[in-house]
Amino acid sequence: MKRIRLVIWDGDNTLWDGTVFYKDKENVKIKPGTKEALKELGKRGIKNTICSKNYYEDVENILKKFEIEKYFEKPEIGWGLKSDAIKKLAGLFNVSYDEMLFVDDDPFQRAEVKSQIPEINIFDALDPLDVLGLESVMPLNATEEDKKRVRLLKEQRNREEAEKSHKGDFKEFLMQCDMVMTVRPVEEEDWPRVTQLLNRTNELNATTNRYSLEQLKESFEKNHDIVMVVELNDKFGEYGLIAETIIEQKDYGWFIRDLTVSCRTMGRGIGSALVVAILHYAKENSVNKVVGKLVETESNWRIKPLYENRGFRKASSEGKSTFYEFGLGKNDMPEYPPWIKVNFLMKAVERKE
Repeated sequence: MKRIRLVIWDGDNTLWDGTVFYKDKENVKIKPGTKEALKELGKRGIKNTICSKNYYEDVENILKKFEIEKYFEKPEIGWGLKSDAIKKLAGLFNVSYDEMLFVDDDPFQRAEVKSQIPEINIFDALDPLDVLGLESVMPLNATEEDKKRVRLLKEQRNREEAEKSHKGDFKEFLMQCDMVMTVRPVEEEDWPRVTQLLNRTNELNATTNRYSLEQLKESFEKNHDIVMVVELNDKFGEYGLIAETIIEQKDYGWFIRDLTVSCRTMGRGIGSALVVAILHYAKENSVNKVVGKLVETESNWRIKPLYENRGFRKASSEGKSTFYEFGLGKNDMPEYPPWIKVNFLMKAVERKE
């Protein structure tokens, strides 16, 4: 099976619930998971377009209303046969039919297209997220995290729906989520995901350093880097491996070279809890001082107070880089967020020779 290069989406009752041609177009609602599916396909290098039997203006208005117009290229909207429109799209995108995936809720439309274009891939996505689970749209060299992506996104959707329906404040909601955060040493099978986190995460990334897998493993083996990874569960399911930190052993103590948290856990206090875990671990290993580095970018402003809010003091600045220090034994140890139970599985550090 060839890898899909282009997903062709129907609109009515596929990307959204309802029909934009009729008078009740104001009641049309985007399907949960639509935006997440489109965004993820883009990350995988797969293009999206629309083939819809409607007036162009009606579809254009809906795409703008739901803020998803940026995900689509060269839409084919009109009242002709969808098979004819798809043949045109094949030329516009310069893709073969077996590299195209046609997603439509209507069995008649799926059958009409298949009868004229037997090579095309057809899918009835009751849930837009299910497209991401198809083998032909998986990333090359997919990690275990990629393979679980559909389930993780659906669980995240359930969390967001529960959050919206909760009547109290957000911290009260978090207390009810039964979050368990596990901090453990990196294992061999974790390295592809750690590399992915470092290279793809912008918002919750303290330095935005980029590495190849080989660079990370070489530094780990030669320099005895301390690499901690974080997994998270709650009552809705598993998040998977969602954070990492790389710590260098220095003469003065420990230097947090990198700290990255998956954006899908934003607002849950994982970065804060990881910093607290580092400090407790440092204390257990009789480390006198921990230094953290923050490189300010346009995207990572949310992580800017990460160290200051945990009791670190600003030590020095160099360009967009700021260094923060925490003296063990001098500063009061910060506490974990009260809604997170932490399982800490790190062993005593092997000293760097």
